[in-house]
Amino acid sequence: MNYSGFKGVIVVGCLFLFASCVTEKEFLYLNDQIVALNKRVNGLKETTDKKVDAKLVSIREKQAETAVELGRIRDEMRQVSGRLEENNHLVKHAIERDTTAQDELTARLAALKDRVASLETRVDRINSYLGLEAGPGPDQPLKKVPALPVTKTPKKQAPVVIKPGVPPDKRLYDFNLGLYREERYEEAIGGFRNFIKKFPRSEFADNAQYWIGESYMALKQYEQAILAFQAVIKKYPKGNKVPNAILRQALAFYELKDKTSARLLLKKLVKKYPKSNEARIAKAKLKTIK
Repeated sequence: MNYSGFKGVIVVGCLFLFASCVTEKEFLYLNDQIVALNKRVNGLKETTDKKVDAKLVSIREKQAETAVELGRIRDEMRQVSGRLEENNHLVKHAIERDTTAQDELTARLAALKDRVASLETRVDRINSYLGLEAGPGPDQPLKKVPALPVTKTPKKQAPVVIKPGVPPDKRLYDFNLGLYREERYEEAIGGFRNFIKKFPRSEFADNAQYWIGESYMALKQYEQAILAFQAVIKKYPKGNKVPNAILRQALAFYELKDKTSARLLLKKLVKKYPKSNEARIAKAKLKTIK
């Protein structure tokens, strides 16, 4: 190998050594850069994680606060709903309470009417079985039937005096009233019914209907008395016997042990006719009904 070739080899070897040195330095630089980048990335990740965790904690806290607020709102809504239902119930109860008293009284009167009809049917069957004449209906005058023999002496009755020159309706009314005063109650009932049928527009018609009720009261037939007094109230609402009819109707219910109906009627009498003598009696009676 001549000198020129040896020199070329040396130059090439130096170049390789230089190249190797340069590559290693670049590698070390790049490695340092990568390490620095990793540190920055790790730092950014830690910072991001902390921020994310802080935001998550804040979000969870807000969610918890929102849940509590929603729970409180639901509780308030339930309370408001409960108050509304309670108020609706109270209003409904107040409305029903105003109408129930009248409806209950009407129902009781209807029940009494049905009961009286049933009793009359039973009486007719008994009369038929015994061979006696059938009893009168609720709107018919009583028919006389042969009296059964009794051991005691019958009460002596004074003759009924009829005054001359008196209008026929007044004369018949006084005659029937005389029967009532002589305690001939069944005859008085039939007589007053006949009077109403014969003189329906007489000024004494409401009085006649009232004395039918009083006759039943004297006979202790309280269901019939209630119906008779109800006829006074319904057919002659502007008559002077209406307050007394309500009072006597209440007392009839009381005798039947129906204190609720008696109390309702007495209160109605006091409210509707506060200045009447019947209202004063009703107030006193109300104090005794427990």
